[in-house]
Amino acid sequence: MAIHVGVYVRQSGRRATGSEASTAAQREECLRALEGWDVQPAHVEVYEDLGISAFKNVERPAYERLLRDARADRINVIMVHYMSRLSRKNAMETFDELRPLLANRVRIISVGEHREFHTDNPLALMELLFKLQANHEESLNKSRAVKAAKALEASLGGYTGKAPFGFTLVRETRRSADGKPICVKILTPDEEHEAPIVRRIVEIVEEWIATDDMSSSCWNLVSRLEAEGHLTRGKKTGQQHADAAWDNATVKRILIDPRIAGFACESVYGVRRDGTPSNKIAEYRIIRDDSGNPVSMYEPIVSPERWYQVQKWMRDRHPGGGYWQGEPTGVLSAMKLLYCECGSYMTHGGSGTKKHYRCRRRVVKPGQHMGTVAIGAKGIEEYLARRVLAVIGTAQHDEATVTVLAHASARYAHDQEQQDSSPVRQERDRLLAERANLRHSRQKHHAEKRRAVLKGGFIDAVAQDEWDKTERALTECLKALDARVAELGNNERVELPCSAWLPRDGSDPIGPGSWWDQATRDDKRAFFRLFLDRVEVRKAYRYAGQGVPTASRVSITWAGGVTLDALPDTERLHKPA
Repeated sequence: MAIHVGVYVRQSGRRATGSEASTAAQREECLRALEGWDVQPAHVEVYEDLGISAFKNVERPAYERLLRDARADRINVIMVHYMSRLSRKNAMETFDELRPLLANRVRIISVGEHREFHTDNPLALMELLFKLQANHEESLNKSRAVKAAKALEASLGGYTGKAPFGFTLVRETRRSADGKPICVKILTPDEEHEAPIVRRIVEIVEEWIATDDMSSSCWNLVSRLEAEGHLTRGKKTGQQHADAAWDNATVKRILIDPRIAGFACESVYGVRRDGTPSNKIAEYRIIRDDSGNPVSMYEPIVSPERWYQVQKWMRDRHPGGGYWQGEPTGVLSAMKLLYCECGSYMTHGGSGTKKHYRCRRRVVKPGQHMGTVAIGAKGIEEYLARRVLAVIGTAQHDEATVTVLAHASARYAHDQEQQDSSPVRQERDRLLAERANLRHSRQKHHAEKRRAVLKGGFIDAVAQDEWDKTERALTECLKALDARVAELGNNERVELPCSAWLPRDGSDPIGPGSWWDQATRDDKRAFFRLFLDRVEVRKAYRYAGQGVPTASRVSITWAGGVTLDALPDTERLHKPA
């Protein structure tokens, strides 16, 4: 059986410098171990989660993709540097995730611990459980120690989080109740760099309030800060976000933060559209004493009176006070798909026939375009729809388009798998494990027959009849299992609904009555996600964009990183005059 290895590497926290040395070291150790194998793998793929904990209940995209590929038989060996990289959850929770894979004859190899875990070695599985539980308890003890240390620091007036904009953390030694010296971090205005910027932002707002300037907004604040040359924290430190520009959301977050007025507060995090908690702050809640008065805990950057005045301006100019994007307004909005030639993503705007996508860039960098880049929303959406439908209709004629269709099929299968009910997933995992065991039994049966032939030179009629019966029984069982797995929607057998997207009578594929014409915005977004990885729009330098063909301004990177700019031609699908 060909060996397909999935190397999983993970680093819990992103370093301030953006270094990925930890995952790079893990990758090198695993690949070096593979070089020493007698039989080289047919395929090796690296799955990397950077800045994600395996202890907390957070999504790990690469880990989930690894599990999906193993369930779909695309991976039969999982390799990690240490088992702690794979998971730090409790043993039973992790083993429940891995059980279907192990039953499906997937091997798990820990390079640093020199261990291999698989179902043929019960002692190794027991050791796997012990290691998983030990990793979980290590993280649990560390988490408890960190929480206790933070609680102690907070009780002594220390600040335990990341300093908000305008502040810095100053170390100071204080005494605990039993007289022990404790080093704590005190939140203090950053008078050298950031606090003056906060005061300048408040001064600009106060100027607008005094003159009753109705054009004032946080977008105008961004322009003023850029024009006056104020640096963001990323540009000042020159580390992970050295190219960070001022942003509407950043300015709003600074203005609504009660800490700049010296008030103690707690962060309230938002909720994603799917109902799961977000890691983005939705608002700040002021902590109040028994009398209902705000608790003053920090040295203020601006007075509370000035801060309250700014909050009134925020409510008047930005009703609702929120600054998080709601439902996407355009088909291509908020998909991490549509980009300008300068690398900035494009946002949807306008109304009626003037709807468009515009470059969101705030700062011009060397080699970038001057002015704005915009393109008509309807024109680019319909152009992309025709290109995708052309690929679907001509995929059987071209190797590159077949590759695109294969990646789209895998994405569609994954989407369908996510919609499966839990009992269906459990039954499919059980059937896949049973199928793997049958295949193993069949291979063992063939090997025993070959050994018997080599040993005796021939097999008598009775023995041959027994071999044939066993072979027929195994074959029939495999056919039955394959049929049932297909009914449950196995990833390998889920097909794209191409017939629903394409017209049957040769009519315009996006014209009246077509699937595209009747599809909802969400349907169109899901359609584009299957086939497209990136769409880039170039600036129209002639005639301000009027009359410039959309095709001359748009470059498409298809699913799987394939480029098909030269083919297939959109004219292969009927387009009425």
